[in-house]
Amino acid sequence: MNKRDFIKTLGFAAAGVAIANSSSALPLFFKGNRKSTWPEIWTWMGGNPSRSDDEWKSIFEKLHNAGFGGVLFESGVELLAHVAPFAQDAGIELHSWMWTLNRPADEEAKKHKDWYVVNRNGESCYDKHPYVEYYQWLCPSKEEVFQHIEKDALSRVRIPGVSGVHLDYVRYPDIILPKALQPHYGLVQDHEMPEYDFCYCETCREKYMRKTGMDILTLPNPDLDEQWKQYRYDSVTRFVNRLAKLVHKQKKVISAAVFPYPELARTICRQSWNDWNLDAFFPMIYQNFYEEDIPWIGKATRNGVRDLKGKAHLFSGFFLPDLPNEGDLSQAIHEARSNGANGISIFEYEGLKEYQWQEIKQFYESKSIR
Repeated sequence: MNKRDFIKTLGFAAAGVAIANSSSALPLFFKGNRKSTWPEIWTWMGGNPSRSDDEWKSIFEKLHNAGFGGVLFESGVELLAHVAPFAQDAGIELHSWMWTLNRPADEEAKKHKDWYVVNRNGESCYDKHPYVEYYQWLCPSKEEVFQHIEKDALSRVRIPGVSGVHLDYVRYPDIILPKALQPHYGLVQDHEMPEYDFCYCETCREKYMRKTGMDILTLPNPDLDEQWKQYRYDSVTRFVNRLAKLVHKQKKVISAAVFPYPELARTICRQSWNDWNLDAFFPMIYQNFYEEDIPWIGKATRNGVRDLKGKAHLFSGFFLPDLPNEGDLSQAIHEARSNGANGISIFEYEGLKEYQWQEIKQFYESKSIR
């Protein structure tokens, strides 16, 4: 089961090798200043290996003509390298959309049971997958895990025509699911349940012991310990910032798909993303997941922009099935842009309806929402 299938199971109708570095692959917006101009309109896109070269060319040309400037592309390195020239020829910035700590298809990781996160009950994610089968999470505190992910990230950004890497699943498993998703699992998560509370592996416990002199499992309620929460925020932050430093050395940029705004992200998945040294953030502001309305997109955007304090770009991410009616997407764009977003991103390309293509094109042509 992949990410799209996961969303379908939650009751939402979702749509449907190192390569030599090349200076010619520098992104159009990279001018020695990672805060220079980025495209305003992006989409997440799955890499379908059955598509022909002519189909890829047509897709990127259609995106460009509608006003899209960037694509967050999910695939392995072989297809990524094959498709990159077509995107570049169409004037599309291509970033490699990379599953980071959740690695269900990672055969190398599966050889190392000790790499996986462990919940408060002592159950390894190697054996027991929370929520869905494809939730198979690695621990950000382990040096071996970092070195493994580092190789993957660098193999992607060294591909000519790939302008950056886009991190997804860069967090712990959901400790609290969004409200609208909990009933699917028969859950009421009004507290941190031990089976979804990660990570209590030996590495995390030992590092926390060295830091505080305390074995976290000796506390009667470890989930309430603020230092222990901070340790896990910091573990992910260190992981991300080390990756960012390596990607920047390649003269490429790095971004991440994150939960709607930092305060909420810390609560539900240990993601303190305003502390990360990335070039851009793509918060997934999927309002129906949180039982909110379209104006909530503006609130979440405003919170994220406030917490970033101008150090990086923010592109508000929309989930198309949450915007089913004509005019909904335009309203979402207005909420995001009027609350400080640098642009938007659509999940996902294959779900775009004809009237939504037109709404995006009208926004691109008018820029009246600025």
